[in-house]
Amino acid sequence: MRIKHIALFAATAAISISAMAAPQGAGKPVVEVRSAHQQVQMPPFAFDRVQGEYALEDGRTLQVAGKLDGGKRTLYADLGDGPVELIHIGSKRFVAVGKDLSLRFQGDKIPETVFVRDGDNRAVAAAQR
Repeated sequence: MRIKHIALFAATAAISISAMAAPQGAGKPVVEVRSAHQQVQMPPFAFDRVQGEYALEDGRTLQVAGKLDGGKRTLYADLGDGPVELIHIGSKRFVAVGKDLSLRFQGDKIPETVFVRDGDNRAVAAAQR
């Protein structure tokens, strides 16, 4: 069993090293977003419906705002410490890029409740539109 783990580690290291040695695009910056979650395409109506301000039960305010750049839709969440980009992972669930934050919206067509997990803190809010 230990040999399998060592072999897997060696293969992963070899791939990483060869990827670093490969030439990058001609002067174009490479932006890499890492998340443990697989991003799922967000329906247009979900983009519009989750945006708004939510008063959390712990006294904080969650602001969800969207940005359209050409055909790309991006959502941002702000709990008062600056906006972070959200990734849609399906079933009205989102996670933040580079932060331990997840949001789950509940409601038929328009979210009525949002469940927030920020690190070890959990909070619930009713929609405040």
